[in-house]
Amino acid sequence: MDNLKFKTPDDEQFFFIEEIEKIARNAGNIIKAHYSEGVAHEFKSGRQVVTSADRESEQLLKEQLLKIHSCSFYGEEEGGDIAEEGDQWMVDPLDGTENMNGYPPLLAVSIGLLRNGKPVLGVIYDPIHSTLYSAQEGGQTRVNGEVARVSSQTDPAKAVISLDFSSKIATRHQTLKQLSRVLEQARAVKVFGAPVLSLAAVATGRLDLFFRPSTKLADMVAGVCMVRASGGKAVDYEGKDWTIRSTGVIAGSSAMVEAYLPCFK
Repeated sequence: MDNLKFKTPDDEQFFFIEEIEKIARNAGNIIKAHYSEGVAHEFKSGRQVVTSADRESEQLLKEQLLKIHSCSFYGEEEGGDIAEEGDQWMVDPLDGTENMNGYPPLLAVSIGLLRNGKPVLGVIYDPIHSTLYSAQEGGQTRVNGEVARVSSQTDPAKAVISLDFSSKIATRHQTLKQLSRVLEQARAVKVFGAPVLSLAAVATGRLDLFFRPSTKLADMVAGVCMVRASGGKAVDYEGKDWTIRSTGVIAGSSAMVEAYLPCFK
């Protein structure tokens, strides 16, 4: 694959996206090993779980990413402040933790880079199926090295849509109402339990649309970058471009976003 250089803000340094892809694979190896052996979980909040795989993966990501590009870092487990200026790594070390001891085997490492609050780079790795997605602003989205685009489907009645329920109970009643409207049109609706992979599937044309009410940034940055790089749109429930301040996301081709947006208003 002809991999592009990614410049740092001062334009005096750069790194190759393939370096980030290698780091994603390294973290994925940790996840795959834990998945094969089985891993215990604990509750980090009333409805969210965490495992040793999450923590080990995040530690590796932090150490290796900061060696390549030293800037702010935000991890799903460690947290931190969101940087609206400058560069910031935004990572989810293990998306799909609920799937670690169950089914389906949908798990992912997500590495995004924000620049002045805007997603500019995304790498997502599915270690169970050895599938690597990558994109950068102004470039193309690739899946295992091959260029991919959002779906060309324009008929809402033929759409395959994915959603992810938030752990915030307060959002679920509204999500069910929205889902009911979506089901009146869509061909099928799926729940992966891994929003990172849903966004990657939209970016590569495997899903026509994805929506989620409460967006955790670590789950969104890489995938939003990919959807946009592959010719799609990522907006909030008002139809405005998704930003780090948005509280919901709808992602898909322009045709699908426009067709289904009324379901969310």
